[in-house]
Amino acid sequence: MPHSCGRYSVEAFLANKSSDAVSLYETFSSLVHKCGPVKIAPAKTRVGFQVRMIFAAVNKLTDRALDAHVVLTRRLESPRFRKIEMMTPKCYVHHFRIASVSELDKEVESWLREAYEVGTQRHLD
Repeated sequence: MPHSCGRYSVEAFLANKSSDAVSLYETFSSLVHKCGPVKIAPAKTRVGFQVRMIFAAVNKLTDRALDAHVVLTRRLESPRFRKIEMMTPKCYVHHFRIASVSELDKEVESWLREAYEVGTQRHLD
């Protein structure tokens, strides 16, 4: 998958963001961390969350919304997904937008839990 090399940080990703945007990111990150131990994988334009592989990421953060994705082994239908990309028959990237903390609900938590399991790569055993 495409990537960029360099020294990046969550702090740099959040620099110059509004307090509302930072709160949205921090709430999303907190939900991710509830799934289990994760590594943070900041890149030039996004922040990935990784177990063995990156299973979720915040791709864009503005004052109006957080754009993110989760990686699942199946295509999951929800009107909340803006786009679903099939990378391989067992790898689907589900893109979604969160405009407020209240949208980080049980449905999003369930996506993150399922994606976390994908991130462990146990399904490959």
